[in-house]
Amino acid sequence: VTTKEPIAMCPIHPAHDLRSFCTECNTLLCRQCEATHPAEHNQQLLSIGDASARAKAAVNKMLGTGTEDGESQLDVAFEEVVQAIQSLHTQTEEVSAEVKEYFDGLVAGLRKRETQVLDDLDQLRTKNILPLEARRSRFGALISASSNAKRCV
Repeated sequence: VTTKEPIAMCPIHPAHDLRSFCTECNTLLCRQCEATHPAEHNQQLLSIGDASARAKAAVNKMLGTGTEDGESQLDVAFEEVVQAIQSLHTQTEEVSAEVKEYFDGLVAGLRKRETQVLDDLDQLRTKNILPLEARRSRFGALISASSNAKRCV
């Protein structure tokens, strides 16, 4: 018992089945579509069976079916993608390590500079505070002497 494949009907002329394919404009055609189809495309018309066989051959070629070593082009392409992903992961890890190392060094440098600036600030404070403390002492002594003098009078 053979089963007959369903017939595809033309979307423009639903009463007619599709019977040819124009390779120029990649269009399926019914008998009425063929009558109005550009004449210069007539050389490009294939029967549905021939178009199907060509498409199957093109798909098999793309998939690499029947290559000599038994490995399809699809398998090769898949393996290349897997390797590219692994390479990308490796590169990402290496760059991440370099970035971390760089920023660790940058943070260490900033911490060192922070310590230097705070030390410089402390030295400036000490340098400037000594004269101010001496002046305060003198003013304190003057105030004390002035208070003593007022008591005596």
